[in-house]
Amino acid sequence: MRDSREHGSRAPKLTPTPFTLNKKEHPAMSTIGREKDDNIHQAEQPAVAVPTSRHPQLSATINSPTVGFVTALPEEFVAMRALLDDVTEHDIANDPALYTLGTLPSRDAERSHPVALTLLGATATNGAANGSANMKRSFPSIATLIMLGIAAGIPNVYRPERHVRLGDIVVATQGVIDYDHVRVLDGSVELRRPLSLPSMQLTRCADMLRTDELSDRRPWEQFLSVSRPRGLTGYGRPAEQTDIVHTGDGHRLDHPRRDRSGHRKGWPKVHYGMIGSADRAVWDATTRDQLAARHDFLAVEMEGAGVGTSSFLNEVEWFVVRGISDYADSRSDGTWRKYASLAAATYVRSLLAKCLPLDPGHNNHPRIAMESLH
Repeated sequence: MRDSREHGSRAPKLTPTPFTLNKKEHPAMSTIGREKDDNIHQAEQPAVAVPTSRHPQLSATINSPTVGFVTALPEEFVAMRALLDDVTEHDIANDPALYTLGTLPSRDAERSHPVALTLLGATATNGAANGSANMKRSFPSIATLIMLGIAAGIPNVYRPERHVRLGDIVVATQGVIDYDHVRVLDGSVELRRPLSLPSMQLTRCADMLRTDELSDRRPWEQFLSVSRPRGLTGYGRPAEQTDIVHTGDGHRLDHPRRDRSGHRKGWPKVHYGMIGSADRAVWDATTRDQLAARHDFLAVEMEGAGVGTSSFLNEVEWFVVRGISDYADSRSDGTWRKYASLAAATYVRSLLAKCLPLDPGHNNHPRIAMESLH
């Protein structure tokens, strides 16, 4: 989970003009190079070249991003930035955030996705909601916000098909549960209201990636092997013996056999389902298991609910993708944090490559999913 940081001041509302403001080239490279270190996974795959500029209309579209990426930690931000093409940095008047703009491939070979990336000024739901609102105000063209980065996984050694391991990817196709937003009535506790549904377009694109997996095509893995982007020292996959599961009372558990859990040695498994989100840093295995049994989610984190709520209120679609860095227990030490950040970022790049470019300002937000606020 995440360490707390102080909130920045909330930006006043303004008329956004991102294309006229303090634009400067960022030194990040946009080609996929080879970098080897002691941790990196050694499975050889062909390097994939990423052009730095593909389309003549690039300069006109890059300043009107249609997809916004939200990250809460520097490791998450760096991983996503390394996978962007045509990278520049922008300051927006009266907005405390520094934005990285770039492009990503789409299903249309002639058009890319123009995207914006930000690092929140504070973790947890309030910081995520504030950062999401600021991004949408500064870039009204944004149609979809994607929260990406790390989360704590829910291991389940007794149900191998649902067993989440370190380094895995969890995609919130069934949404996010704000599990601490509850109503207490006559001794019973129930969720006060659900969040709106995640983007239907991105959910369909995730379904297409699932069909690709059935044919042994996993495009995100090319960026996790020796063909990683440059500038990601330490983002290699940690040793397997560091992936250890314990019960709430401290007993070590054996992982299920890989042929039963669907894990391939040295690679992340992608899970699809629900993610739990709240202003609660969970570092206790017993609490983790109780929450998972009650709500049936696959991972827990602290920002998705804020992004979902802010997106609903600002009529923007949203989506959440997480890499698993720990098991929400007291033994978490950060060993898997960088790799998990990169795993989430690589999946997001592959997800958008399955999608046609979004129209600026396109909104098809499922309001019906929200119940009364009263």
